[in-house]
Amino acid sequence: MAKQVPLQMMMVNLTNGQRGMFIGLPLVDHKDAHQATEVENIMFSDIQKLPEEMTLAQLMDMVKTQYCLCNQRAN
Repeated sequence: MAKQVPLQMMMVNLTNGQRGMFIGLPLVDHKDAHQATEVENIMFSDIQKLPEEMTLAQLMDMVKTQYCLCNQRAN
């Protein structure tokens, strides 16, 4: 069986009618969804143009690298 990558979608609706969808590392697990959790901060990266032939594994490596760098800056 191929290695599976956990992904989660987050959909955002703005008051001006615009919508966005973000796919990335899981933020909320179903088993933790009942806990009271509020958003503390949201940061958006610059828009990045990726090659069409980029694999999901390559994309996830890039996401994990950026996630680690953001965590380092926050500490």
